[in-house]
Amino acid sequence: MPKFDQMDKKSLRKYDVKIQSLSNNKHEFSFDFNQNLFDYYSNDHDVLKAKGNCKLEIIKTDIMLNSNFVVGGSCELICDRTLKKYNHLVKIDKKIVFKFGDNEEELSDEMIVINRNKSIINISKFIYEFFILSLPVKRLHPSLQNDDNIDNFVYSTKSGKEIDPRLDLLNKLK
Repeated sequence: MPKFDQMDKKSLRKYDVKIQSLSNNKHEFSFDFNQNLFDYYSNDHDVLKAKGNCKLEIIKTDIMLNSNFVVGGSCELICDRTLKKYNHLVKIDKKIVFKFGDNEEELSDEMIVINRNKSIINISKFIYEFFILSLPVKRLHPSLQNDDNIDNFVYSTKSGKEIDPRLDLLNKLK
């Protein structure tokens, strides 16, 4: 596997989509990513050896860009219970509508207003966010997922004490 250099702002340009030059039609793009993208956006090292591909489909009209992101890849995670490393596969299908307007703002997770004069959209942050948000909160090594669920284990004991016979009448009221 080739060694990648640390990512910088200049390296992020490979994730640029030149939207101004697109015709009103359907367009398809493909972007490969690796651990450097995750290291650029976060100093947290929960995700290791991330790599994958993002296929982006954009349908451009005069008033908006309908985009569909299909992100597939893998990363190495650390099990919360055993601290063993394991490989986790990721498959994401996400839609975002970029609407042309005067001010840039994020209306919701699925709709973003961008300036109508904007010529380039960088999708690296979207790839990063989709990938990170798809990871499980509770990370269990695959070998543990078939075992009894320890989190649902209830500890119970039989008391060796005998109940005071005077309380028998109260126990019958239950």
